Amino acid sequence: MRRLFLHAGVHRTATTSIQTFLRQNRDPLAAQGYLNPNWAGRNLTLMNRLFARQLAPRDLADTLHAMADAGPAPVHSIILSDEDICTRRLLGPLAALGRQFDITVLLSLRRQDLWLESWHQQNVKWQWDPKLAHLPFSEFLTRRASFHWVQYDRLIDRFADAFGAANLRVRVFEANAMPEGPVPAFCADIGLPDMSGFTLPDGQNASLAPVCSEFLRNLPLDRIRPELRALLERAMFDVNRRLLAGRPRPPSLLMDHDTRRRILAEYAKGNARVAQRLFGRDTLFSDPLPPPDAPLADPSLPPDSPTLMADFVAPLIEALVPQIEQHTQTAARRIAARRQAQA
Repeated sequence: MRRLFLHAGVHRTATTSIQTFLRQNRDPLAAQGYLNPNWAGRNLTLMNRLFARQLAPRDLADTLHAMADAGPAPVHSIILSDEDICTRRLLGPLAALGRQFDITVLLSLRRQDLWLESWHQQNVKWQWDPKLAHLPFSEFLTRRASFHWVQYDRLIDRFADAFGAANLRVRVFEANAMPEGPVPAFCADIGLPDMSGFTLPDGQNASLAPVCSEFLRNLPLDRIRPELRALLERAMFDVNRRLLAGRPRPPSLLMDHDTRRRILAEYAKGNARVAQRLFGRDTLFSDPLPPPDAPLADPSLPPDSPTLMADFVAPLIEALVPQIEQHTQTAARRIAARRQAQA
């Protein structure tokens, strides 16, 4: 029976880098017997269809086997990757694939205080959820109970109930737990320890400087189509580079020390349970907290209009123009190719 690896999150644990690795290494992965469906990296559309009951588990299994059988080399393992899997409360549609595959679930856990800081920045940058996209960090923290998937003991219980505890591979997202980096750690988890001939991606889905995130937080990106939103994101990274050029990187911490300790105390019992159950130790995370006097990010935008225009608005427009031109040219080439194919 073929192996099916479910790379299920959580978010902000180098999932984008791992998915980029899958896309960029199609041939060497295939040569070693691995398949990522359509080599999409992230299989979001497949997962959304499955959980919306638009695609039956049996039909998905048949499709995956057909893809594997059509490959240039024998396929022993299929990799489905979507970090939103960890947010699903009912895993039955995925668990049903266990009738056709030996399933292994891959999970990576990031310490919750750091995860919340990063998740806020991601919500501000992409703005897929209007209820969260424009919240300042202090208000965002009041919504943390809705992020149920970072209650890690409950997350592990849910996946263990669906797939069996023996079929979970859980990593802690800390440097000492993955000394060569998260992508090689992922490869080790899927049984691919030799990285010869593979290309490792550069850092993906990075965060902006806090002041640039604050600028985006005040823009209505949630009202813009995702493909156009991506143009703005790339342009904003150009602004970010210009703003930081020749300067020390500003502090990125959003929580003061007392808030950090209070929030981690809320997760402490569940984290200890996971540590004892999976790793035979008392503490899940080993990295120290930032010291009490660690500088915090200052997300304040310039108070005067001329500086705001000079530092943010004008550079954003300047960076956006070539993004729009490239997008327009790419769209025109696609239209021309379709017309030629139909002729």
